Amino acid sequence: MGADAQRVDGLVNGFKKSAKPILAVSAIITLLLLLQLFPNLPEFHTQLSDFAPDSDAVIAEERISQHFDSESRPIFIHVEMDDGSNVLELNNIKEQSLHLISINQWAQKNQGFIISNISAPGMIQLALDEEANHTSLADVNNWGDLLELVLDDDISCTSDRDGQLDSAASFVSSTMLNKDLDLSQTCDWLDDYPVDPTPSASSTLWVIEVDPGLPDNERQIKSALLREEFLKYSDSTELTYSVASLDLVSHDIDQGTFDNLAILILIAVGVVVAILALAFKTIRGVLFPLTGLLLALIWTYGTLAGFGVQFTALEVAIAPLVLGLGIDYSIHLQRRYETFRSEGMDPAQAWLSSLDRLAAALSFAVITTVAAFLANVFSPLPPIRIFGFGLAFGVVSAFLCSTVVVGCLHVVLDRKERDPGHASLLQLPRLSAALVNFQRRQQALVIVVAVLICGASVIGASNLETEFDLSDFLDDEMPIMQVRSELNDSYDAASWKLVYILFEPVNGKEVIADDVELLDQLNRLDDRLGHTNGVVGWEDGNPSYEGPFVVLRDAVLRDSVWGENHNLEIRNDELVEIDSSVEMDLAGAFSNLSQNSSVADPLSGKTWSQRVSSVVHLDNEQIVHMRMEVRVIAATSADSSAILESFETQLGSTDSPGTLREGLSQHAIVHLGGDLVKLQIVLEGLTTSQVESTVISLVVSFFVLLVLTRKVVPAMLVLLPVAVASLWVVGSMVLFGLEWNVLTVMVTALTIGIGIDYSIHIWRRFETELQLNPDKPWEALQVVISTTGVALMLSAGTTVCGFLVLLMSPMPLVQDFGLVTALTVVFSLLLAVIFLPILLVLTVVSNDSNGNGNGAEKDNSFSH
Repeated sequence: MGADAQRVDGLVNGFKKSAKPILAVSAIITLLLLLQLFPNLPEFHTQLSDFAPDSDAVIAEERISQHFDSESRPIFIHVEMDDGSNVLELNNIKEQSLHLISINQWAQKNQGFIISNISAPGMIQLALDEEANHTSLADVNNWGDLLELVLDDDISCTSDRDGQLDSAASFVSSTMLNKDLDLSQTCDWLDDYPVDPTPSASSTLWVIEVDPGLPDNERQIKSALLREEFLKYSDSTELTYSVASLDLVSHDIDQGTFDNLAILILIAVGVVVAILALAFKTIRGVLFPLTGLLLALIWTYGTLAGFGVQFTALEVAIAPLVLGLGIDYSIHLQRRYETFRSEGMDPAQAWLSSLDRLAAALSFAVITTVAAFLANVFSPLPPIRIFGFGLAFGVVSAFLCSTVVVGCLHVVLDRKERDPGHASLLQLPRLSAALVNFQRRQQALVIVVAVLICGASVIGASNLETEFDLSDFLDDEMPIMQVRSELNDSYDAASWKLVYILFEPVNGKEVIADDVELLDQLNRLDDRLGHTNGVVGWEDGNPSYEGPFVVLRDAVLRDSVWGENHNLEIRNDELVEIDSSVEMDLAGAFSNLSQNSSVADPLSGKTWSQRVSSVVHLDNEQIVHMRMEVRVIAATSADSSAILESFETQLGSTDSPGTLREGLSQHAIVHLGGDLVKLQIVLEGLTTSQVESTVISLVVSFFVLLVLTRKVVPAMLVLLPVAVASLWVVGSMVLFGLEWNVLTVMVTALTIGIGIDYSIHIWRRFETELQLNPDKPWEALQVVISTTGVALMLSAGTTVCGFLVLLMSPMPLVQDFGLVTALTVVFSLLLAVIFLPILLVLTVVSNDSNGNGNGAEKDNSFSH
């Protein structure tokens, strides 16, 4: 009896005695962790701020923004007629006005949820209030009467306008009006032609700003309730209101995530059951491994919930991945177990013998897989860190349950004797023989094809872009996604995002000097924004934004006497000082406006006081902080990156003459903030995550192999197919039109973690068989393929099916991840079963031809 067999026999009695206690402890742990999940199901929260890591820009924004309202949270309402007729007919506008009044009343009952709105009926009523002595829209009979009430006699479509009106017109044209707007008859009427001046459009857009100070969860819930209110009007009138916003996107993601997770688990379990039944053909061969995997899922999600982890939609992918990877351990152990049982061993002895035979390969495979996932713990993005930890913990749990818990189940419950020499295992002798014959004859072809695919993959990888959008978590067929599509087709505003320019005192000062230099730099910045690609209104040189300069300019345009009182006037389209001998006091001007409660914005109805408080933080009539809110159009992540680069170019640095930061170097420190900046930080974090996780996985895998082989060259040889698989996966992403996103950035590390598992199994079995047939490497290889190779095919097939379950998810991002991870397994299997064996045999043959001695010496080149 060998030393290994003696060691196993010495552990059998202890294993038998401890089996029931181990199962009892496992049951208690499972129950405790299950209580973390039920009856209070975990909540999912998925929004941009969850993904953005802390950075200098984010910290500066948080520091400055505490003196202002939170970032604007617009809700877009797409308004159209059921029959597709003109939504701007006056009767239709009047009906919208009634609905707007009801919505505002509902908002007041809900803690003033709506703080302002920009809508066709709202703007018309504001115009009537200011120009027609508060005439009610309900009392206006037609568009001709309306225009006469609100417009001067000499106004036409080609009339000159001041800066405020130009900016407002640019804003309205890209926001409120459908691209099919027809103003031809309105313009003809203004030019005194006897026509009906009613404008025509198939739809119009409302922009409602909700209270940004509410907690995210509360704001999302109230946004969903507001959507329900609009749906009531859609059902009861001829108007259709379609509602969309980032808060609603997050809300719909979170509401559907748990159901999505439950469905994916059920499908994955069904797939696992089917493949286990095919592989083992017995109830216990299915039930025992499945029990272990379900326990692993409970342990994983229960532990995350127990530590108070905030779940995001990423955690949906943990279950199929853990099931897909964990079944690999079960299949290998179960096949060995059945073999030993057929040789007459009792359950305890058979299971311990299986563990003894596979312990090294499985342990090292688990280490490399866990390392690949734990590499994401170093990601700058919090959700990726949690996802990586969850996957790593899930793999460890699956390993423990598959090796210990399942073994105990066999010891306690498996009493049936096996027929001697018979094991109910799936065998593929013809496939194994054909595969080895192909490898033997086509060695050069296999290597050349692998190299060519690698080259094509490298070229294709250079064209992959990184994208991140919360809408990727939602099915394109969901109502909110259809609304977003309609908005994108009808309005430029659908691609709006906000960039904040933030000002704080330079180091050593407590306030920002409000002198002529500050005014001059704000003038220049206004001009620069008018020529910055992506800013709303930049094409006409009339940027749409809110900021200190805009507030002062509008105040002077509205009341020149007020401007004179504060030494300000408009000259050559610039806001300048009137008398240079009088000390500039911009803080005093803002302080005066902050006490004015009259309407300042004809679009939103905001007062001067509200506008000042949103752009300037005053303390004892001195400027402490300033904020500008710039609207930009960014439909893609590439657009966002380009816009931020343009902004940084315009702002420059304190060492760049002629830039804002240089001009204000003695006044203020200038930062960029807002969701667009957070998005850019996320994109950069995704790139960093991919590079770091890949490098860490490669390093860990190499050292694991170095421990196994104790030589550098064999370690690199076994690692080579894994590196090749990583390149192939990236190349396949190009073929399928995929991009780097919050999940696919993990695929290279995942490929290494899975691929090294397969490579280790093949290499170790080849080493064992080569010791038995040192002069016959091809015969040894055929044994490897017919045993370990078939086991890998089964486990890989189960893993692929488990990953492909992700295709059933309604989330496009999760679907993409499922496809890529399935390809990862396929490529890893192909390279481990076809490419790696050729390298191993060639190395043995090369050593023999170089005169390395007898078979035992040849084997030493791979010994551990």
